[in-house]
Amino acid sequence: MEQFILLLNVKASAFLKSVTDLRPQSILKNLSSLFIFGGVAVGVFLLSRAATGYLLTQAHIGLFLFHRFLSMLLYVFFITVNLGNMIVCYATLYKSDEVTYLMGLPIPHHTIFAVKFIDNFFYSSSTLLLLGLALLLGYGSYFGVSPWFYFFTFAAVLLPFMLTAGVIAVIVLMLLIRIASRVGIRWVLAGIMILYLSAIYLYFSAVNPVNLVQEVMKHYPEVNAYFGYLDPPFVHYLPNHWVSEFLYWTVSGEPARATWHLVTLFCILVSLLLTAWMVARVYYYKSWMSTSEARSPGSGRPGFLQVGFMEFGREGVLPRPADAFLRRDFWGFFREPSQWLHLLLMFVLLCVFLVSMSSLELKLTQPFLQTISYLVVFLFDGFLIASISLRFVFPALSLEGDAFWCVRSAPVNLRKLYWQKFIGSFLLIVTTAEILSVASTSMLRDSPFLILVGSLCTAFVALGLTALNLGAGAYFATFREKNPIRIASSQGASLTFLGGMIYLGAVVAILVVPLNRYFEILIIRGTTAPGWLLIPIVAVGLLTGAVFAGSTGIGLATLRRDY
Repeated sequence: MEQFILLLNVKASAFLKSVTDLRPQSILKNLSSLFIFGGVAVGVFLLSRAATGYLLTQAHIGLFLFHRFLSMLLYVFFITVNLGNMIVCYATLYKSDEVTYLMGLPIPHHTIFAVKFIDNFFYSSSTLLLLGLALLLGYGSYFGVSPWFYFFTFAAVLLPFMLTAGVIAVIVLMLLIRIASRVGIRWVLAGIMILYLSAIYLYFSAVNPVNLVQEVMKHYPEVNAYFGYLDPPFVHYLPNHWVSEFLYWTVSGEPARATWHLVTLFCILVSLLLTAWMVARVYYYKSWMSTSEARSPGSGRPGFLQVGFMEFGREGVLPRPADAFLRRDFWGFFREPSQWLHLLLMFVLLCVFLVSMSSLELKLTQPFLQTISYLVVFLFDGFLIASISLRFVFPALSLEGDAFWCVRSAPVNLRKLYWQKFIGSFLLIVTTAEILSVASTSMLRDSPFLILVGSLCTAFVALGLTALNLGAGAYFATFREKNPIRIASSQGASLTFLGGMIYLGAVVAILVVPLNRYFEILIIRGTTAPGWLLIPIVAVGLLTGAVFAGSTGIGLATLRRDY
């Protein structure tokens, strides 16, 4: 226990030192973070309050349906946090140089496991916790709850809910690594993808939100009654159900029934923590040794990916040194398990989103609701693209590492290196974005014109987000950090992601009025002359041009500073 407390003190001291750094650049960075995070938190608070008020006051869906929709969102959030923690924990618990150093000290390996898990959880989840608190404030302000509700719900409900997802992830990760050492990583990865996709598909198939709405609305206007008999039996064993039930009974004025779900969540979390501790005592060191042997030069194991035409020494299509940089980045990406594992995670999330879109049946007759539904899908597409850009484009220059001096001292034009990284990243991002945009828009509404509008705006968004992440990644470059996941979870990355969200919000603000007018004319006349929608598309292009010019200018200027 003394060693555990000592390691936590070292971590806390390092964090406080970074926060209280009085250098001008650090002060500016911290103030910028405070301003942007505070602004986003206020925006999320206002959005949460407005959405709650609209659904309950104007849409009249009732408390039960509202909290069941909230439960569905929490389920997707739980799966996302679980998968994300599994990927990040792999990098933190198994790939970290700090863990390698600590393993050589007279410290029990399960103590190292506990410290690194806590460090990883709060490092990667601080932004989500802030946004969760803002959502909670918006939710509670609508119902006029007392101040204790916010502190209690955040500490006793939201935090344990996220910890539950994280603890399950790390338990599964340790077991999967042990299994992978026996049956191979490919079978394990295939099993994980099938398992999570099946879990999401089966959940929404069983819950069936459309049927749930129809059944509840049969009792209109008595929609605030409790219709728990409509829930499938298995949902009573899920953490998202416990959280939504706690909130439902709390705002309904029955704290005794709410407390039962709180106690259930707490007991499950304690049981999972004890299980993780016991599994770590048995399997953590063995699984760490398995990953160390797998990446050792003499392991003799075949590579996960073999692409002959990308091997060094073969004649390339691009001129040198661009061809060498391309091959180096290619193999650097696929030889790092945390990179392609995270890529698979993103692919799973994209598949989940498209499967969810295919099950929607939106029969809306109001222009504003049609506009909102279209823009929500567009915004979610943009959010996924922003996440992919942040994860894979932002760390691009930082991954040059300590050996960046080799590149700078070589007869290589750094501007060409920057543009090569930009073009390669943009091609991948825009291809993914266009596939996602065309598929989701066509599933939502069969309109070639709207698909074209979405494709053009998505191309601009892909260009802007690629430039923003590469430029900001150059400005906030941390060449000593070898872990790309931690680079994409740093303070600079969080600022970049929030900047991307502001940019997406501006794009949506440009489109909302013209699209609403388009749907109004379409419903009234049955046809519309869409030519005037080119004006907002041009406006989006100009905004993207400004983001592209500013971000690229910062990125290129950063390359000239002292390394």
